[in-house]
Amino acid sequence: MAVKVLIVDDNKIYRDAFKRNMLLHNFEVCEAEHGGDALEVMKKEYPDVLVTDLCMRTPTEGLDLIRQAKGMDPLLPIVMISAVGTFEEGAMATKLGASDVISKSNIEERLERLYESIVQAQDSYGKNRAMLEEIQGFRHLEDPNEKIKAIERLEAILSIRDLHPHLQSEAYDTLLTLQANQLRRDTEKNATQILSQPGRAGFLEKVEESLNSEFPGYNTFHSDSRDSLQTAELFYQIQSSGDAPDIAEAFSRNIGFSYCFAVENEAKLRLKKKLSRFLSTPQTFSLIRQMLDPKSGHVDIFYHQYLLRLQSSGGKDYDFTIDNVKQTFHRILEHESRYKPDGLKALGIIILCFGRSYSYNKMNQPIEVNNPLGMKGIESNEDVMTFSDFLISLQHYRNPYIHPEINEMEKVSKLRDTAFNCLKYICQLV
Repeated sequence: MAVKVLIVDDNKIYRDAFKRNMLLHNFEVCEAEHGGDALEVMKKEYPDVLVTDLCMRTPTEGLDLIRQAKGMDPLLPIVMISAVGTFEEGAMATKLGASDVISKSNIEERLERLYESIVQAQDSYGKNRAMLEEIQGFRHLEDPNEKIKAIERLEAILSIRDLHPHLQSEAYDTLLTLQANQLRRDTEKNATQILSQPGRAGFLEKVEESLNSEFPGYNTFHSDSRDSLQTAELFYQIQSSGDAPDIAEAFSRNIGFSYCFAVENEAKLRLKKKLSRFLSTPQTFSLIRQMLDPKSGHVDIFYHQYLLRLQSSGGKDYDFTIDNVKQTFHRILEHESRYKPDGLKALGIIILCFGRSYSYNKMNQPIEVNNPLGMKGIESNEDVMTFSDFLISLQHYRNPYIHPEINEMEKVSKLRDTAFNCLKYICQLV
């Protein structure tokens, strides 16, 4: 099967010449004049590789396109070609996920290498997509023996050298989901051992007093949520004091798990009745089907565009992809009333998409979404969006493969702050 390449360039003469050359080398080619067109073509054509110019309607439109395309499909191989790009822009393209950056000034000398890279990229893309589907298939296993096999497989995947960062993060999140019960037992055991050490007497009482002061509704939390939050704070305070440098990595893992468990457990308990009503209403599934393309099963182009605008406006940088939205929607349609959000990211996506009132245009017709989840207590749409952003970000901060530029102590601090922000919004839910 021929490799399908999407060429994005506002110079039609260059685009046509590049297209003819690629067709002669047996590539299948689709094209777009700018980033906006490219996103629509991607939804219709599903290219194997994207090749984009840097400077189109704006000097850095190619960088914006890389960011948006990776939001649609994090695994898609992208090559950026530029006549005017600086070293800094090339470095930024690589940081955003471009697999190669080529100057137009010497592209003729590098065409053969470019074509070889495209074929290799397409081969890697197919293997990565297959691995992603395998990882996602592990998330909802119930049989203990199957879980053991899945854990072993995920650990093997995480040991692969040069594994795609998106696969690393997805495998890690899935592994934690499967190991949740064991992680909770291990964390409780570690906490008990720490509290039994000399000089720790009364430490937990001080932690609880601090949490009561931080959250006026702390005593209304479920006992499991309170226990996990206390444990997280215990580890955080000890780690912050530098009192346990020899087990800092274990502390970070315990802190991340405990904060996330406390938030996820409390949010799901407080939203349980609303989620139950939402998932037992036929209109829910009609609305979701309206948000999906009936032929491809992907997010409908109009809702897709709405989400992209949402991600690029308001100063927020949502840590989810369009593929995450698609997976969540399909899980809901598959399991209906039996569906359970599998993690903070899925919960955040549900709240963002269905926990507020808004509209988007589909073929020039407004589609109204009137808070079908029935969220109450959080005052404004903006606050609901911020809450969902915090939930999604919290799951990411505990993942060592996401935001690797943040050092461990900074990441733990951000995780704690984000968990506290989540809990403050959870306290407002009625």
